[in-house]
Amino acid sequence: MSALTGAQLGLMTGSFLSGCLLSIPLLTIPTITSPSSSPTAPILLSSWYTLYKHGALTMPPLAFLTASLYGWSAYKLRSSSSSSQTQTQRRKNEKRYKLFALAAALTLAIGPFTLLVMSPTNKELMRLNEIQIEPGPLVSDVEEVRELVRRWNWLHIVRSLGPVVGCVVGWLGVFGYGDEERAEEKVEVEKPNVKTG
Repeated sequence: MSALTGAQLGLMTGSFLSGCLLSIPLLTIPTITSPSSSPTAPILLSSWYTLYKHGALTMPPLAFLTASLYGWSAYKLRSSSSSSQTQTQRRKNEKRYKLFALAAALTLAIGPFTLLVMSPTNKELMRLNEIQIEPGPLVSDVEEVRELVRRWNWLHIVRSLGPVVGCVVGWLGVFGYGDEERAEEKVEVEKPNVKTG
């Protein structure tokens, strides 16, 4: 697989990942926390937990796949530098290598952010959800649960920015340097050979 093909596949999976991540705060959480839907605390907790479980099963592997494709592309570009390439091609590959490496790092940033920043909110929501499962009194303060879910939603938006920005950076790597390099190559070709004598 060529470096550009890997990056194009990374851009595709990164776009899908970004769309999935952004659909949660834009569509799902506003729907389940809306006062007009009149959710009880147990229903709200159950809805969040189901969303969390599905996200935890699908998003990390998709982020890893995306970052791996960008990483592969960066590695191929970095290791393919040869003396037969023009200076313009070497500069282009160097720019793309840096962009694909950055796109990979931004995409993987969801892992550390989740562990370091979101864990307290996740644990509190899971604790409350466990109370709903066990026999005994249920959590009845729907406003407390709604505020926790909304806080989780804002943290999720921030977490989603890594893969979203990574997708934009990957796009720049795939498409951003074509015309500029062609113009430079044209200028190099048009320069006349000046002989000093």
